[in-house]
Amino acid sequence: MVILIRCGVIRPGERVRVVGRRISRRVRQSRMFRGEAHNNPSYSTPRARSMGAEELYLYGGMDTYASKSVLSRNDIVFESVIKSGHFANIYKAKYKGKTVVAKTLKENYATKDEFLMKAKMNFSSEKVGDHPNVLKYLGSGLDDTSMGPFVLYEYCENGTLKEYLVQHKSNVTMEIQETLFRIGRDIAMGMEYLAGKGITHRRLAARNILLNSLKEVKIYGFGPQPEEEGDGDAESGKKERIPIKWMAPECMTSTKDADQKSDVWSFGVVLWEVFTLGETPFEKVRSRDLLDRLKKNVRLHKPDHCDNVWYGVMTKCWAFQSKKRPTFADIRTELDTVFVASPGDDYYYYKR
Repeated sequence: MVILIRCGVIRPGERVRVVGRRISRRVRQSRMFRGEAHNNPSYSTPRARSMGAEELYLYGGMDTYASKSVLSRNDIVFESVIKSGHFANIYKAKYKGKTVVAKTLKENYATKDEFLMKAKMNFSSEKVGDHPNVLKYLGSGLDDTSMGPFVLYEYCENGTLKEYLVQHKSNVTMEIQETLFRIGRDIAMGMEYLAGKGITHRRLAARNILLNSLKEVKIYGFGPQPEEEGDGDAESGKKERIPIKWMAPECMTSTKDADQKSDVWSFGVVLWEVFTLGETPFEKVRSRDLLDRLKKNVRLHKPDHCDNVWYGVMTKCWAFQSKKRPTFADIRTELDTVFVASPGDDYYYYKR
């Protein structure tokens, strides 16, 4: 695949104090903001623990400037609010003339929020690395104003995969059909990469996948999370919020022991979302009844826009026992047999 990156130049007259005051006002007015409309309202990480407490401590305690991508706020112009999360604000911004997404702490942030942001910065820089199908981390910085640490990510013009699918549900052309095949393969490649890095997603779903201007998949929504929103143990006294209908059976009460094989189950559900053009899995089944149905071998039906190859992949992902599920490397290898490289950098899907 070809990745296109547009680069700009540093705008003259951009000063940190001006930007800082501008953003401070927008933070206070975020609920009343009526700026530019966006198709991608959810860049913030879902609220769920994705790492053990010891790992969160490790990444939060690392030297932030160990990152090779240390940015200056002088080079950033914040344009409009995309979303306001529980501890951070997400902005559409410009960095040296290029459109990016900036994640900043909210005004009057707590020490624990700064710790979590630094953990995310170091996790993205030191652990995740770079892959065409994972949301690209562009860099981060520590600001000496009240804004605190900030992170930049690539901007994805086509918003979430969920939104894209719903928008095209009523008009599935041959071009859209081909795009669905490519999206499925891209997700498999991105998840194979994360699994190879020892990263478990835990919340894989169409809503946690973005599409750039070329409709290339960018997986996000994984990484360090606040411990108090985590495992629901006796010490925290809080229950984990789990998206049951996307989760493997072994993770329906806690994702503490989630691994690649539980992500594989979720990948099968995401493929189902893709080929149903954004339908909700098990929509008419109550979450509390789902596990019993799965034990009886009830599975999602074959989507109309899905052939036997893709549905075969899905059903393998939904093996009740995790050890019987394929790895992402297995899935990617199987899909490679139906994707043929062209003389350029593109791939074509051939139905069997």
